[in-house]
Amino acid sequence: MNTNLWIFRDGVSPGVQCNSFPFAFRAMFYSVRDGLKNGRKLVDMEKSMIIISPIKNIHGDKRKYSYTEATKMAKGSGLLNADGNINSKEFKKF
Repeated sequence: MNTNLWIFRDGVSPGVQCNSFPFAFRAMFYSVRDGLKNGRKLVDMEKSMIIISPIKNIHGDKRKYSYTEATKMAKGSGLLNADGNINSKEFKKF
């Protein structure tokens, strides 16, 4: 297993491996969208979703981002438009 991958876990599947945070966030975004279409509650999905970073914190543990933290990072880096949708122009840079 490559240790330099970002991993998105939704609490249901074993995890989606991604090369960067933007792609892990996009997997999270689409998982939420599909869950809402299938009648799942956003609050329940938020509790079980995490993105695991390959970068370790000061204690040597891999950094984990909750749904809220990941969304704030995505907004701050321009991955989300003002209306809350994925900014496809940003993904073309990766």
